[in-house]
Amino acid sequence: MQDLIKETEDQPKWRRKPERRPDDILDGALREFRARGFAAARIEDIAKHAGLSKGTVYLYFSSKEEMLKELVKRTVVPLAENMKNMATILSSEAENKSAEQILRAMLNVLSSRLDDEKVQSMPLLIISEAGNFPELVNFYRDEVINMALGALEMVINKGIRTGEFRPVKTYHAIRSLIGTFIMQVIWNGVFARKGDPKISMGKLMDDHLDIYLNGIKVSKEPK
Repeated sequence: MQDLIKETEDQPKWRRKPERRPDDILDGALREFRARGFAAARIEDIAKHAGLSKGTVYLYFSSKEEMLKELVKRTVVPLAENMKNMATILSSEAENKSAEQILRAMLNVLSSRLDDEKVQSMPLLIISEAGNFPELVNFYRDEVINMALGALEMVINKGIRTGEFRPVKTYHAIRSLIGTFIMQVIWNGVFARKGDPKISMGKLMDDHLDIYLNGIKVSKEPK
């Protein structure tokens, strides 16, 4: 069985089953988008990475825009969906979890995925092409950001409702919470230099969340 699997993996991509071709094309697209940028990437180079002809690529994807949308769906939409599901389940009365526990659980998942360079590349691509492709920005906002913001809003409102958090402006609190993560993604993709100390997203999350929670949690100390 292992020999059969290896034989399949070693086959030229053009000989693999057609159902594998979309993933091969998307892998090639991500490679080109990261290397050249979305606007400069060429379909023929994406096809070459996938081991296919340019015409075959068009059988599966009509444009680079469609490829990028599918990459977003494959890479970061499941992460946003996971955050939403965690917020919904853990915020239920049956779970009896504090808002802090829920936030930590959600952000642990987020930070572990954002340590993956392929995941980090998605928001960077959208940001870099925002001026030229506003429809991609709107797509990312609708499919990823709104879902993630909704999940965080649910948890912060739970903390305010139960008296765990001060009655802060929820929308501002969410922006303050995720700003550090966005900055770290931009730093890694744009400003980082060779020799800079590598900071894991998980460690950054732990330190940031401690600072953040000390700001919004209700003090239990006597005045």
